[in-house]
Amino acid sequence: MNARLLSTSALLLALDVILYKIAIGPAYFQITFGFLSMALMGYLYGPIWAGLLEMLSNTLNFTIFGSGTFQAAFLITAFLGGFINGLFLYHKKINLPSVIAAQLLIMIPVSLFINSWLMSVLFGADFKVIFLGRFIRNMIQIPIQIMVVYSFIKTLEARKVFKRAV
Repeated sequence: MNARLLSTSALLLALDVILYKIAIGPAYFQITFGFLSMALMGYLYGPIWAGLLEMLSNTLNFTIFGSGTFQAAFLITAFLGGFINGLFLYHKKINLPSVIAAQLLIMIPVSLFINSWLMSVLFGADFKVIFLGRFIRNMIQIPIQIMVVYSFIKTLEARKVFKRAV
């Protein structure tokens, strides 16, 4: 671990916390932009480090902006989001199939099924109601995330913003 890794990680972590708070849409149907920093963490640092940073981001978001009670179970899905991005984007030249695969794996099994199930178990809500709301939101958000992540990282690669082995 070196100073560059720690400082860049801290900046990405701060960006992640901020982007998860920037949302569009009404309260019951918000789309946030944290997926962008999560993808960038995976792209730069790989599955394990990106997963750990996402867990830390989740904890910081609750600590700084918290409402309700902290649920450690959601750290698992936070880790999975960073891990999946790292699995598909780290040490690879970015291509559309990799971005599509990463975003689909995050949005369908992790966000749609696991998070919906956790919410129903932890908060005593009806799984079908939670699932339906999340299904509609995710189906709208998936193509947006794919295009934004792909365009953003391709732009960073083209401008050689980050030095990394590809």
